[in-house]
Amino acid sequence: MRAVVFDQFGPPEVIHATDLPVPTPGPGEVVVEVAAATLNPTDLMMRSGQQAKLMTDLRPPYIAGMEFAGHVRKRSPDSSRLEVGQSVIGIVNPRRPKGGAHCEFVCVPEASVVSAPVGVDLVEAATIPMNGLTARMALDALSLHPGATLLVTGGAGALGGYVIQLARHAGLSVIADASERDRGLLMQLGATAVVPRGEDMGRTVRSMYAAGVDAAVDCALLGDAAAALVRDGGSLVSVRSSQKYGTPRVNVKYIGVLQQVLDTDALTWVAARAQEHVLTPRVAQTFAFSDAAQAHRLLEQGGLRGRIVLVP
Repeated sequence: MRAVVFDQFGPPEVIHATDLPVPTPGPGEVVVEVAAATLNPTDLMMRSGQQAKLMTDLRPPYIAGMEFAGHVRKRSPDSSRLEVGQSVIGIVNPRRPKGGAHCEFVCVPEASVVSAPVGVDLVEAATIPMNGLTARMALDALSLHPGATLLVTGGAGALGGYVIQLARHAGLSVIADASERDRGLLMQLGATAVVPRGEDMGRTVRSMYAAGVDAAVDCALLGDAAAALVRDGGSLVSVRSSQKYGTPRVNVKYIGVLQQVLDTDALTWVAARAQEHVLTPRVAQTFAFSDAAQAHRLLEQGGLRGRIVLVP
């Protein structure tokens, strides 16, 4: 099978495609023929060496990729929930000996795979698992009641957009930051109010909520600038454990999507929200495996309003 790999840490130029054996499922596993797999910031950190300390037990070639969509091609005898040929989406920890999803066939625990949402193209469906699960985890961690106010930083990004949509679905009042060009997008996603990015964000939010918002999801990793806009005793969710917050006024909660890599029920719930059009997949651009290095360069530039997707 063809796989997008890197043998050493470095710039996008270390990425290349190679041939590897098709995996065989072990107990409780399925092999999925990948139709599409996203490229995300974790993949960049793996390739660049920022996560080298988390990969000391692995040997090259390394295969990145945390989420995918495709069809079940093989399953172990004790795997009975999924059928061969079934369209599915799934999530995988790429920092494992078998690697991630940037390959033609990925072998994962059956628990990490669910039926793809009906009516959603598989390229779009590949963007659902990681951000969908992360957005759900963030809102679960906050446990807000309908009507509560939630600040979402980085609202125009793929994760921020999913947080906005699920928050509005839960009856929350959502304030999101964005540049003027993204205002319409965020309002379409369900933001109650859109505030300017940068220095004016704090003044604008405080003019609307003098005591601060009830909670925040810091998708843009603004740190203390986001925490300063949460009321005393409120909560903030960070999606990066390395991001530190200096205020004791706010309850900071850290989440990581790999905590739910085997949570079939959570992934099924996220797929259902996409099928119901509560979640709107956004694909920024697709690249063939052979152009993966170019895809890495584009993601490094930032500013995308959706996910980059690799297709075999």
